[in-house]
Amino acid sequence: MKMKRIVCLFLIAFMLLSSVACAQSTEDPTGTLNGDASAEVTEGETGDPNFTCDLPTDLNYGNEIIGILYANVGGRRDELISEYGMGVVADSVYERNVMVEEQLGVQLEMYPADGDVQLNVVFNNDLTSGLGEYDIISNGTFKAIIPAMEGRYVNLNELENINTDKHYWTQGYNDMVTFTDAGMQFLASGSMSISMFRYTFFTIYNKDLFMDYQLSDLYEIVKQGEWTLDYQYSIAKDHYLDKDGDSKASVGDFYGFVTGNIVSVDPYMVASDTHMIIKDPDTGELTYNSDALSKLVDLCDKVQLLYNDESTYVYDGGVDDGMGAACIINHFADKNTLMATTTFLCMENNFERLGALSYGIAPMPKFSAIQKSYYSYVQDQVSGFGISTAVSDEARQEMCAAVLEAMAYHSYRLVRPSYYETVLSERYMQDPQSNEVLDMIFDSLYFDFSSTCSDIFPNCEIRNNLRPLLSGESNTIAASTKSWKRIVEHKLDDYNEILEGLVP
Repeated sequence: MKMKRIVCLFLIAFMLLSSVACAQSTEDPTGTLNGDASAEVTEGETGDPNFTCDLPTDLNYGNEIIGILYANVGGRRDELISEYGMGVVADSVYERNVMVEEQLGVQLEMYPADGDVQLNVVFNNDLTSGLGEYDIISNGTFKAIIPAMEGRYVNLNELENINTDKHYWTQGYNDMVTFTDAGMQFLASGSMSISMFRYTFFTIYNKDLFMDYQLSDLYEIVKQGEWTLDYQYSIAKDHYLDKDGDSKASVGDFYGFVTGNIVSVDPYMVASDTHMIIKDPDTGELTYNSDALSKLVDLCDKVQLLYNDESTYVYDGGVDDGMGAACIINHFADKNTLMATTTFLCMENNFERLGALSYGIAPMPKFSAIQKSYYSYVQDQVSGFGISTAVSDEARQEMCAAVLEAMAYHSYRLVRPSYYETVLSERYMQDPQSNEVLDMIFDSLYFDFSSTCSDIFPNCEIRNNLRPLLSGESNTIAASTKSWKRIVEHKLDDYNEILEGLVP
């Protein structure tokens, strides 16, 4: 381990000859709407201030230890900790950590928790005991949002050493978790969250089968802005084949579309630009959006039409359709469907099988061709980062802020290219068209409070409640949402009051 660190330090020192830490810039040639996730890194060419880290170059915290508590779960544990020599992504994470330590004169001490729920228990115990062992907390947003809204994290916008307006932070995520007209932000996410890529949903399709059935390649349809739920239904239907000969619809048969009724349902709200929780533009208060009901009813009609066609196979339950579950991607890899809903995490975990196919990718389909843009959904388990209120000393808060800022910046320079450009683009994308769509997907990352943060409603989790409704056989959305309105509005009133009480 010591030799690996020496080698890594040598490489980093070499890199620093041409790039002084946090003093160079990176360019975002696309000017993306929400995530800035697919911007190509070209340092020192334009001096774009959105990608220039403004931390003072003389910061040195005397080898102070920074305790980072993180959820030790698949798909996210390697965002923070890895060993050198374990692959291009692991190397970049290791190098990022060393660069942050060397730049700021700190030691990053990582503390794993056994999952998101357990992390909140450990975090809460640390706060109530007064031990303050953990400075920075990294947890899945769906579990981080409640302690954040209850004031257990420091308001990042009050600190000098972090600037979440920089585009190595994910802007759409920032907006979702910024509250009140005072602009309080307790969580942030950005380039250090590899899960931002892994947990993004998209459509994968078999190019050879599209040719065999004389279907237009989805790349062209996507480019024309015509990739919609109606279009997907039109090419999915009439493609059922009892391939295994058992005279019933089963896993071994061929379908036009394969999906699931749990996490695979979640992207439709964001993809259709339908939002049940919005912010008051004047006060910043969270409000229930009753005006979305009409569109939600229409969305349900479209999704149910697709889900209930005989040419669609729906995997049932969280085991078969949870984050990282392999059933859908394996069905696709068996050449038993034209297309499927999946994530880049599933692609990463099952790439050996996929490599034998000729496939392409498309965003999740629009609600209709009138919709201005494609919108890509990131699952609610994506990592959010914050500073514990156990850190009460302002100087230490600024030190933690500097660590987060440096981690985000160097992640953009090192980690993001290794995963996005090397793993996704070079290894998983088979042609220039797929790379173009890949950029389109990450240029259109979009965040919806009712989808990503619905855990704040323990008796009415909107995202979870929509799963059986959107994938069901009859459209009962209008009746179901009537019972939600009072529950959700009451809880929002509580949180709006709590948040207002946190305003300095």
